[in-house]
Amino acid sequence: MKETKEEIIGVLFSKLKPNNDDVFVDIGCGTCKVSNFFADYVKTVYAVDVDGSVIRDVDVKPNVKLIHAHGLEFLRDFDYDIVFFGGTKDIEEMLRVASEKARRLAVNVARIEVACNVIRTMKELNVFREAIVVNISKSYELAGLTAFKNLNPVFIIVGGS
Repeated sequence: MKETKEEIIGVLFSKLKPNNDDVFVDIGCGTCKVSNFFADYVKTVYAVDVDGSVIRDVDVKPNVKLIHAHGLEFLRDFDYDIVFFGGTKDIEEMLRVASEKARRLAVNVARIEVACNVIRTMKELNVFREAIVVNISKSYELAGLTAFKNLNPVFIIVGGS
C-alpha cells in the first residue's frame, strides 16, 4: 500500500486550513498517515476504509476513530466539516454526497483521467476551487554526490462551499 508523502500532506494542510473544532474525514485512509497528521489540528478524525484488514493494526492518535465502511455509507450517515479522499473508487457519487455537508474537500489522484472526472464533477456541483499537480524529487547519494529521483506526480483537487 502506498502512503501519502509528507510533502503532499503539507500541501493538503495549506489548502484545507483546518480549525480545532472541525471534524475531518479521511476516506480510503489506508495507513492513517493523513488521519494522524490532521488529528493534531482538529477535534475529531474519522479514518474510513472499506478494507478492514488495512485498518486493523494501524496505530492512531486518541481523537482518530477507525471506521470499517464504504466511504459512501459513512458520508451519508455522519456529520463532518472537511473530507479528504485518498481513494477514488465511486468518487463521483461520494463527492455528490460530501459536497452537501462539507465546507472543504480535497481529492488526491495519481491518474490524469480520474483527475479530469473529479474536476468535472466538482464543477457540476459548483464546489471546484483549484487543481494542483505536485511533483516531488527526493535526494539520494550517487557516486558520492547528491542526485534527485522524481516521484510520481500527484494531482490534488480542492473544493468547497
